[in-house]
Amino acid sequence: MQRVAAYILERVEHLQDPEARKAEGDRIRSVIEEWLKGKGATSVDGAGTYVAIDGSDARFRVESVVDGERSWRTFELSEVTTEGRKFVTTFSVIVGRTKVFVFATLEVGTVATLITRIDVDPRCPKVVRDLLAQPGRWNHGASRLQPLSMVDGFEAGEALAQELQDTDRAIPFVVVSRVQGQTALPSLDRKLARDLAGVANVYSIDEPASWALTDLLRRSLSTYGGGIRIYWPRLSLNDNRFRHQLWTAARLQGIEADRRTAAERIRRQLRTIIFQASAASVVRPSEIDDIRGASARSEYAALRAKADELEDLKTKARSLEEFQEIVALYSADNKKLRGELASRDADLDGLREEVRRLESDKQALIFRLGQAKAPTDDVMEIEADAPELDEADQPPIAGEMRFYKKTHSKPAYDILIRVGDCGHNAWQNAAKADKAKKGLARLLGGHREWRNLHHCASCTGGGVWRVQW
Repeated sequence: MQRVAAYILERVEHLQDPEARKAEGDRIRSVIEEWLKGKGATSVDGAGTYVAIDGSDARFRVESVVDGERSWRTFELSEVTTEGRKFVTTFSVIVGRTKVFVFATLEVGTVATLITRIDVDPRCPKVVRDLLAQPGRWNHGASRLQPLSMVDGFEAGEALAQELQDTDRAIPFVVVSRVQGQTALPSLDRKLARDLAGVANVYSIDEPASWALTDLLRRSLSTYGGGIRIYWPRLSLNDNRFRHQLWTAARLQGIEADRRTAAERIRRQLRTIIFQASAASVVRPSEIDDIRGASARSEYAALRAKADELEDLKTKARSLEEFQEIVALYSADNKKLRGELASRDADLDGLREEVRRLESDKQALIFRLGQAKAPTDDVMEIEADAPELDEADQPPIAGEMRFYKKTHSKPAYDILIRVGDCGHNAWQNAAKADKAKKGLARLLGGHREWRNLHHCASCTGGGVWRVQW
């Protein structure tokens, strides 16, 4: 089996009291149990069957372990298709010392030894969205997990740019830009937010917010004009611009003639990219094994204490009749102990198998999925675009003339972008344009020694500047 996606959903607020953590764990478990019942399971204890959408052989297993105030409960759902392909979805609810969290994995494999590539398109389980919809805050590390966020206006864009650069950010952010209120493909922002719930936050930004990203992150790391971009954690202004994949509106709209089909293809690609990253990067919480180990040690200690008690009784027997009664009791308890120890051995075998599985995960952090035959159009990778260079990375030459348009005004400087010649012939000297000059200096970096600067008297909406070196 190979992991293809993993989730960590953490509850940390208002859980200082053990009773509060227990109650929260019960609430989370009830959501998962209702999801399982919705699949046709008649019971949510022990083991049983449920109804798979595609008619696969579908079974589930539920296991619980308690260690004092801490607990762990796992729901494992397994589906085997008629072709022998196996899919396993596991949800663990952990009530820990300081928080309550959910650890979930999606795995794929085959029931028989077969070296082949497997075509699979993992989807976000509905129960993940059900959990995220519960009142209260969910985290993944230092990052808050959120539904689709609409970012409108320059100031909101500035706030997003700061979030993107937060060094504690633990999840990818997917930014979808809108032009005149529309995404490049139908409802792309909303659909991506649904696909990536729990593993990424999706932000839908308008044009002023895009200008804010361009101002703070520079053009090479911005998202605008209907494009979409994945921003991985630990973003810095010195990053390689290709590390954070960008698809422009032209690329998205050129995937397929049918816009809905194009949207399905780019959604699948982003799911694959981000799910593979989660499978490789999300670490199984150590508290799971700590709880299981502590519980096993407690059970073993109880068994040893019972055995010692029986030994003490045997030595204290004063008559043959009493001794025979103790022997019978000892024999019955000893048989019970052997059964319990055999059960422990089976549990240990299961743990050893899990260790072997985890070792396999370690050796193959990223699972590359595909088909044994050439990929069809709907699974072929959509190549990301080369982000545009910053203006400062394209130094002017002597005598060159460039044109810039103001898109936004800040208290200290104007925000400008490079454009083509406006075609007017109404250029005026701009000797006192301090904010425009500061905006140009900010945009051009070290290439600010221009010879002439003129403003177009005919252009409106911020105006156009002509700069000659």
